[in-house]
Amino acid sequence: MGKRFFITTDRLGRDNEELGRLLMRNMIYSLARSPEKPAALTLVNEGVRLACEGSEVLDDLQLLTEAGVPIKACGTCLDFLGLTDSLRVGDVGTMPQAVEALLGSDQIVTIA
Repeated sequence: MGKRFFITTDRLGRDNEELGRLLMRNMIYSLARSPEKPAALTLVNEGVRLACEGSEVLDDLQLLTEAGVPIKACGTCLDFLGLTDSLRVGDVGTMPQAVEALLGSDQIVTIA
């Protein structure tokens, strides 16, 4: 049984935006280099920004995909935020796919 990451934001924590973005970069960097990889990453809401043009973690997300980790970015979120054409890593996902992943046998790690 693996761990699926459900990421709803582009930063860790709420109080300090700059610190939150630094912490998220460090987490994704460390996750990409960890010997144990997640089963999948699902990006929703502001979390889709991580996989879009201009993100500072694109290289790390690419390492994860090269290691076989599927990354799905919410299509509704990309559309709402005007980022549909900016997706650079991973695939466009749907809500039914997100629900299926959440209901699966893997453990869910939520970053909100």
